[in-house]
Amino acid sequence: MAEVTISNSPVHSDAILTAVFGETGSSWARYHTGTDFAPYGNTPTNPNLYSVCSGTVYSKTYDRTLGNQIIIQDSQTGNYWRYCHMQNASTLNVGETVNTNTIVGIMGATGNVTGIHLHLEYATSPIWNYDTLLNPSDALGIPNVRGTIVKYDGTTPPTPPTPPTPPVTRKRKKFPWAVLTKKIIKKRTFLKKCSFFLLTKNFFYANNKLY
Repeated sequence: MAEVTISNSPVHSDAILTAVFGETGSSWARYHTGTDFAPYGNTPTNPNLYSVCSGTVYSKTYDRTLGNQIIIQDSQTGNYWRYCHMQNASTLNVGETVNTNTIVGIMGATGNVTGIHLHLEYATSPIWNYDTLLNPSDALGIPNVRGTIVKYDGTTPPTPPTPPTPPVTRKRKKFPWAVLTKKIIKKRTFLKKCSFFLLTKNFFYANNKLY
């Protein structure tokens, strides 16, 4: 049984591929149109489903065959990922942006199914058509082989170190020379006026002295 570990798995724990793209048989009209993920090992029965790419919610819908669905447009390729058979309608809104840590729904068994699983499709158009379908396994970089165990590596980019706080530099206050100069000028003016007043007073007394 093959085992592969990826960082953009739709299930952030162990899953097993129960059907793969291109399989034929009585279960499908022409061939199996996606890759099916089911819980494996210690994974809960109804695990959260995550976006496999960075992108935008294109639409949410329900039909009797594929059940509760959400379509994510991949921001890198422009192609579309369709999540099918989800337990409930996604809580995301059309137009919301997503990344590989965004929960898009919960694995379920709505629509025409035989058990709980995620049917994941990948296509060049959001309008369902055999001619637009691509192999999801190839896009995810996993073997297109039934029974493959897909593990999630759980790594996240390291948090960048916090830059050191620059030392606090205290600005030295400039001496208020302009203010001091004004004060000196005022003081000199005042002293001049006082001197002039005293001189005038002395002169007056000197010339008006009574003998």
